Amino acid sequence: MGLRHLTCIFFLFLSAAAQADNADTERFTQAAQAHRQGHYRQAAALWQELAEKGVRDAQYNLGLMYRYADGVPEDLAAALRWYKRAAEQGDIQAQYEVGLMYQEGIGVAADQTEAHRWFTMNRLHHYHHVAHNPQLAQWRQQAAKLIWQDEMRTSLARSRQDGQQVLAELQERLQRSNAPVTQTAALATVPLKP
Repeated sequence: MGLRHLTCIFFLFLSAAAQADNADTERFTQAAQAHRQGHYRQAAALWQELAEKGVRDAQYNLGLMYRYADGVPEDLAAALRWYKRAAEQGDIQAQYEVGLMYQEGIGVAADQTEAHRWFTMNRLHHYHHVAHNPQLAQWRQQAAKLIWQDEMRTSLARSRQDGQQVLAELQERLQRSNAPVTQTAALATVPLKP
C-alpha cells in the first residue's frame, strides 16, 4: 500500500468524522429548537441519543431536564447521572451542578467533601500542568522572583523614608533641646562636693 493510498484513507476517515460531527451538531440544534417550541419529549429523545454517544452538551441538557422536570418527570438520579457524565468530560457548569446536588443533598445524601471535590474539579485538573510543563514552572518561578524583587524595592524605599523621617525628628529634638544638652553635659563634668 503506497503513500497515496494511506493519504486517501486518512482523508476519507477525516471526512467521515466531520460528517458525523456535523450530523451530531444538526441533531443537537434540532433538539434545542424542539425544546424551545415546547416539544420536550422530542428534545429529550434527541438529546438522549446524543448523550449516549458521549456528547457532553446533550448530557448536561438532559441533566437539566431531569433535575427541573422540564418536560419530563423529575428524576434526580437520572439528573445526577447525566450531570456527572458531562462533568467528567470537563463541563464546568455540570461540575457545579453535581457539587450543588451533593452540597444541598438533592437526590443524594449531603456530602460536603464530595461537593467540594466537584466544585474544585476543574481547578484541580489544571494544577498538573505545572508538573508536566517545565516552561510553565519556569514562568511561575520567574514571576515569583519578580514579585519578591518588587516587594524588596518597596520595603527598601519605605525603610529609607522611615530612616530619613527618624533622622529629621532627632535633628529637630536636638535643635529644640540644644541648650539643655550643654548644661547637662556641663553638670555631668562638674565633680560633686561632699
